[in-house]
Amino acid sequence: MTNLCTKRRSEQGFTLVELAIVMVIIGLLIGGILKGQELIANAKISSTVSQLKGLDAAMNTFNDKYNAVPGDMISPNTRLPGCNGTPCSTAGNGDSKISTPAFGTFPTAGSEASNVFVHLSAADLVNGIDPAGSSITFGKMLPTVKAGGGLWVSYNPTTVGSTGVVGGKHYAILNGSTGAITGTSGALNATTAAQIDRKLDDGKPNTGSFNVDPTSTGCTSGNNNNMVYDEANNAGTCAAYSRVLN
Repeated sequence: MTNLCTKRRSEQGFTLVELAIVMVIIGLLIGGILKGQELIANAKISSTVSQLKGLDAAMNTFNDKYNAVPGDMISPNTRLPGCNGTPCSTAGNGDSKISTPAFGTFPTAGSEASNVFVHLSAADLVNGIDPAGSSITFGKMLPTVKAGGGLWVSYNPTTVGSTGVVGGKHYAILNGSTGAITGTSGALNATTAAQIDRKLDDGKPNTGSFNVDPTSTGCTSGNNNNMVYDEANNAGTCAAYSRVLN
């Protein structure tokens, strides 16, 4: 009889109270995971904003100290410490514009854009790159971006319609691949791009100092004065431009 009672008790399922406790624990775990993911995403956004602000400060400090633009400097081997070998010793034409290759085109070997961070590193204004390397990729001669992809710096000669990208200015170009800007090359989704814009600028994709490329797929909606980030879909492959050397 005792064995039968024990067997019946062992065959009983969870009580409602026990099930409720389990559900609460599961809910807390899921909530904690989601909150953790949100904190990580916010940290990446804040880090990217700090990185862009730091780059602008480094570019301006270099310009003030050497009266030159990194990558465009004439005779960097005689002006920058430890800049005797390539690629650091490769000189620009000294016109105060990082104009090679063309705006929006990924840097090629020996171009001014390929040596921007090499010169900044030699001047001890940035870290985290390989100044003596020959690999023009993100994480080597060009920096990675915490929010995704990487960036390079280039001079834009012409204002492009209503994109907000102003002619006669330098921009840090944020892209997801080591190639030219295309509709699907960006690494930022619409929400991430919008949050960076709000922290750094005016929160609008086609005005101010931070803009997204108008060809980026699923990144914005509307046009001209009515353009907004398409955050409802939280998708997109946004390439972006952040003005430096203001």
